[in-house]
Amino acid sequence: MLQYKRSAAAFAVALSLGVSAPVFANDTNGFIQGNTAEISGAEISGVTVTITNVDTGLVRTVTTDANGDFRFPLLPPGIYNVVAEKDGFRNTIQESVKVGISGKTNLNMKLAGDDVERIEVTGSTIAMVDVTSSSTGIVVDTVTLDRVPVPRNLTSVALLAPGTTQGDSAFGDLPSIGGASVGENGYYINGLNITNFRTGVGSSEPPFDMYETFEVKTGGYSAEYGRVTGGVINAKTKSGSNEFKAGVNVYWEPDALREQKSSYRRTTDGNYRIDNTGDEKDSWDANVWASGALIEDKLFFYALFNPRSVEEKFVGEQQINSTGLVQNGFTETDEDAFWVAKVDWYATENNILEVTVFSDERSTEIQTFDSTDGVFTTDSRVGYEDEGGLNYTAKWTSIINDDFSISAQYGVNKQDRTVRSELDANPVAYFTYDSTGAFVPTSTWAGFTVEQGDDKREVIRIDADWYIGDHSIRFGYDYENLTASSYTINSGGAYYLYYVNDDDLANEEIYQVRHRDYEVGGDFDSENIAFYVQDQWQVTDDLVINAGIRNDSFENFNADGETFVKLDNLWALRLGAVWDVRGDGETKAWASFGRYYLPVAANTNIRLAGAETYTQEYYEFDGYADESLFIPNLTGDKTQPDDVFANGEAKSPAELVDQNIDAMYSDEFIAGYQFQLNDEWSMAIQGTYRELATTVEDMAIDAAVIEWAAANGYGDVSGIWDGFHQYVLTNPNVDMRIGTTELPGTNGELVYMDLSAEDLGYPDSVRKYAAVDFTFQRAWDGVWMFNAAYTWSHNWGNNEGFVRSDNGQDDAGLTTLFDQPGLLDGAYGDLPNDRRHQVKMYGAYAVTEDLTLGANLQFWTGKPVNAFGYHPTDKFAQAYDSESFYAGGELAPRGSRGRTSSYYSIDVSASYNIDIGEDQTLVVRADVFNVLNNDKVTEVYEIYDSESSQDPLDPDVDPNYGTPTQWQTPRYVRFSVNYTF
Repeated sequence: MLQYKRSAAAFAVALSLGVSAPVFANDTNGFIQGNTAEISGAEISGVTVTITNVDTGLVRTVTTDANGDFRFPLLPPGIYNVVAEKDGFRNTIQESVKVGISGKTNLNMKLAGDDVERIEVTGSTIAMVDVTSSSTGIVVDTVTLDRVPVPRNLTSVALLAPGTTQGDSAFGDLPSIGGASVGENGYYINGLNITNFRTGVGSSEPPFDMYETFEVKTGGYSAEYGRVTGGVINAKTKSGSNEFKAGVNVYWEPDALREQKSSYRRTTDGNYRIDNTGDEKDSWDANVWASGALIEDKLFFYALFNPRSVEEKFVGEQQINSTGLVQNGFTETDEDAFWVAKVDWYATENNILEVTVFSDERSTEIQTFDSTDGVFTTDSRVGYEDEGGLNYTAKWTSIINDDFSISAQYGVNKQDRTVRSELDANPVAYFTYDSTGAFVPTSTWAGFTVEQGDDKREVIRIDADWYIGDHSIRFGYDYENLTASSYTINSGGAYYLYYVNDDDLANEEIYQVRHRDYEVGGDFDSENIAFYVQDQWQVTDDLVINAGIRNDSFENFNADGETFVKLDNLWALRLGAVWDVRGDGETKAWASFGRYYLPVAANTNIRLAGAETYTQEYYEFDGYADESLFIPNLTGDKTQPDDVFANGEAKSPAELVDQNIDAMYSDEFIAGYQFQLNDEWSMAIQGTYRELATTVEDMAIDAAVIEWAAANGYGDVSGIWDGFHQYVLTNPNVDMRIGTTELPGTNGELVYMDLSAEDLGYPDSVRKYAAVDFTFQRAWDGVWMFNAAYTWSHNWGNNEGFVRSDNGQDDAGLTTLFDQPGLLDGAYGDLPNDRRHQVKMYGAYAVTEDLTLGANLQFWTGKPVNAFGYHPTDKFAQAYDSESFYAGGELAPRGSRGRTSSYYSIDVSASYNIDIGEDQTLVVRADVFNVLNNDKVTEVYEIYDSESSQDPLDPDVDPNYGTPTQWQTPRYVRFSVNYTF
C-alpha cells in the first residue's frame, strides 16, 4: 500500500509542477475516472463509488459498469475523499485525492473480500503520467508559488513552462509561446476570455491573489479551443468552502533595495545618452479577503479587496545643446484598488452555478519632468491613461446522468482605452537635431495622442460531454460579440516636428517643419462564432486517440455596420494519439497535429475600415504663429511632396479587402515520450514544429495597379497610385482581386482588378519554429521538490506575426513589414523571439517544518540583432526612412549583426511560518529577484542609417547604432506578510 500512497502524493504535486494537461483546454473543472477490481485483478461491476469534497461537502455517487469503470466529470477542483463499496467486499477508501484545473485523476481501486481477516484502508494507483492526453504545458497552483520565487503576474507564471520566452519590452511584460508573437496568446479566467482583442497584446489585469491555479497551454489544444496561434494562460480563481476563512496579505517592494539598470553614456558631447541612475520604483500591494459558506454545503462566497500603490520614475534621453544638458523623463502613479467576488451555488449535487465579478479599473497619472544640468524640474504636463473595467461571468454546470452533462456560460469583459490630459487642446511639438537624430519634446503638451475608447467582449458558450462506450465526446458552441469604440487624434489636432541644424551649437537653426494631421475613429463590431466536436477514444487498454474538428467564422464590420471582412467555414483538425508503452500508466509516447486560426484583430477595423486621416506636409520654417505653444506659420515653401497615407475618406470594403483573402492560421506537429523514473521523479522529451501557413497583412498595391491599368486601357494612373494610395488587407504572395472606384473614365463605378502575385512583388510570409524540450520533475515529498527544463529552439522566417518587435509596432495585421516589397528585401532570418537555448530550474526545500527556501533560475541565449537603414533602390521603401534591411546601402539580412549577450537570473526566497494559535497562520517572506544583480544588455538600438541624413542614398551612420536600450531587470526585493484566520 505504501507505493499507492507515494503515487498519490506524487500526482498531487506533479499536477502543480508541470504534467502535461488533459484534452479539455479552457474548462476550469476537473475529472476523476477509474476502475474497481479485486485484489486478484478481476474487474468488479456494480460497485458504488462515492466522492466527497472535503471543503464544500459536495457528494456524488456512481455505479461501476460491466468493466468496473466509473467516472465523475465536471468536478470543481479541490480535495476529495473516495469510497468504493459493494456487498461481499470490504470498503476501499482513498483520502485526499486532488482534482486540479482541467485535471484528469485516474484511480485504480482494489477491493478485498469479506473473508479477509484484517480490514485495510487501501490507496489507489495515481500515475504522474496522463496516458490519455496529447496536449502539452504545465499546471501551476498557489502551493507552488508559496514555495518558489515568482513575480506576481501571468507572464512570470507562463515563463515557467518550457518553450516560453520573454517578449520585446516595447509591448510590456508579455510572453512569446511556441515561436508566436506576444499578440497571439489567449488569457482566460474561470472560462471567460480576457484577452485584448484590439491588438492581441496582453489582457485584463485582475488582482493576483485571487488566483488558485494556472494552466499554461503550449500546444496540442483540443478542438474546443481556438482563436490563438501562440499559447493559452488559463486561470481559475479561489472559491469559498464550509469553513469560514479570512486574511490579510501585504506586499512591499522598496526602492531603497532596488538596484538601477546599467547606464549607457557616450563620451562625445552632443551624442544620445541613457542614464538610468535616476530611475525609481516604490510599490506596495495589500488585500483583505474572506471566504466561507452562506448556506452550509450549498452556497459559498469568496471576496477580495485589493488597494495598491505603484510609483515609478523613468529618466529618458539626454541631449547636449546650447542650453547645456537637457534630460527628460516621466513618473507614473497608480493608486486604484482592484476587487473580486465569487459565489458558488450547489443547487443540487449535480447542478452548480458559479458567478465571478472582478474589477481592474485604474487610472495611471503620468507626470513629465525635465532637467537642466542635472537639476530636475516638474513641468505642467500631466497625462492620464484609463484602463481596465468591470468584468463578470456566470456558468451553470449540470450532470444530466452518468453519461451526459452540459454547461452554459455568459460573460462580459471590458477594457477602458482612454488617454487624456488637461493639455489636450495643445498640439504635439518635437525638435529633432541633425547632429544626433534625437527627438526632444516641448513641455506644452502631455499625451502624444488623445484617445477616447473602450472595448467590450460579450461571450456565450455551451459545452456538453457525452460518454458512449469507449468514447468520451465533448461538443459545443462558442460565440463572441466584440465592440471596439475608438476616436484618436494627435493632441491639439496636430503634430509639428522641427528640424534643427545644430552642428554649430552656438547658432542652432530651424530649417524645416513637418506637420502631421491624424484622425481616426468610430464604433467597430466583430463576431466570432465556432462549433466543435472532440472525441477521446480508448481504442485499446494502451492506446487513446484524441480526434477533434472545429469550425470557426470571423466577421468584422466597419464604422457603418457593413461587413468589412468575413472569413467563415474554417475547418481545423485536431488529432492526437497516446500509447501507454508498458501498459502500467507510467510511460507514454504521443504525437499530435493541430491547425489553429486567428481572427482579424479589431485594430484592423479601426485603422483600415475607419475614415482615417493620416497626412504629412513639409515646409520651410517661417516663424511661429504662436511661439508659446510652438505652433508654426505654415507659409514657407514646401520642401518635399506630401505624404498621404489616408485622406479621410472611408473606402468601401471591396477597395480594402482582397476578395480572395484567406484566414491567418498555423499548423503544429508535436511528438514526445514521458516516463516515471520512480515514485518521485519523471522525465520527458518532446519535439515541436510550428509553421505559420497563412498571414493576413495590409500591403500597398500601387506599383501593380499602375501596370494593370496600363495593360487594360486605363492609361497612366501613377498620379493617383503614387506608392501609398491603396493599402489592401490580403495574404502575401497570392493573386489578388480588389476593387477601385478611381480609374479614369469609370465615373466612380466599382471596377475589380485581378493582380497577380508576381506583379504585386511580395514574397511569402514565413514563420517557422522548431524545438526540443527535455524536462525533469521531482514531486514534493514534504521536504523538497525540483523542476528542470532545457529547450533548444529555432524561430526563423521573415514575419514575426501579429506584432513587430523590430519597430515596437502593435498594429496587429497592419505592421509596416509588408507595406512595400522593398521592406521585405533581406527580411528572412532569425526572428526577434528566437532564443536558441533555454534552461529553467526551480525548486524548494523545507529546512524545518516552518522554514522553506525556494529558488528559480532562468537562462536564455540572446536575441538576434539587426541593422535598419534606407533602401537604396526602392523609392517607396525609402519613404519609411530607416526601416529596410540595409545598412549604408548594403543589404543587411535579418539577424546578421550577431546577438545580444546570453543572460541568466537567479531568484531566491525564504518563508517562515509563525505559530500564533489555533486556526491562525502568519507567514513572513522575502523574495530577492536577480539576486546576483546581473545586468546584461537584452536589447540594442538597431537604426543604422541616421534618419536625419539629408540624402537617403548617402546616409550618415547613426552614432547610436548598437547602443543598449534595455537591460535585465535589476535586483529588487519583495517583502510579504500573509495572515489567515
